Amino acid sequence: MPAKKKRKIVQVKWVTKGEFTSMVDSRAKRVLGISGKQFITRWKNGRYRKLDADTCPGAVELAILAPLPRKKSGREKSKRGRR
Repeated sequence: MPAKKKRKIVQVKWVTKGEFTSMVDSRAKRVLGISGKQFITRWKNGRYRKLDADTCPGAVELAILAPLPRKKSGREKSKRGRR
């Protein structure tokens, strides 16, 4: 008879905007030696467009973590999934 699998309990910790900003800032300082705000500005200006993960380890993870602004779609109040 096969053994029963134990269920793993996964917990989610919600963070405030201030905590998130602090996380991005500390990661940017550790990886690139600049503030999180400077990283976001430089990213938006295309400075890291040709970034190689091997040359600058951790920068790709920082880009994923950072709250980079996204372009809004042309629709307002669109209902996803409905057509």
